[in-house]
Amino acid sequence: MFAVIEFKKSQYKVAPGEIISLPNFVFDQKDKKVVFDKVLLVNNDKEILIGQPEVKGASVSAEIIEKARTEKIRVFKFRAKKRYKRTAGQRQNIVKVKIDKINLK
Repeated sequence: MFAVIEFKKSQYKVAPGEIISLPNFVFDQKDKKVVFDKVLLVNNDKEILIGQPEVKGASVSAEIIEKARTEKIRVFKFRAKKRYKRTAGQRQNIVKVKIDKINLK
């Protein structure tokens, strides 16, 4: 069984027990549970439910594991014979989420 959810204008294929990395978002520090309501597709091994644009009554419940950061990406700019060099880097904030259950009504 798997589902396709939409989160912050990106689509993710999720299955129960799977751990995914999502872009940073605000969540309740005490509860650490989150429910994704925008489910675009559900495959439950018997049939495939495709939403128009969302599947009615479907949701995905998940548990937040941790807030983390991705590896640093280095950007190096260089112009030959001009004495021009620039180095920059960045790290994205992410939230790791474990998918608990795909709910259908």
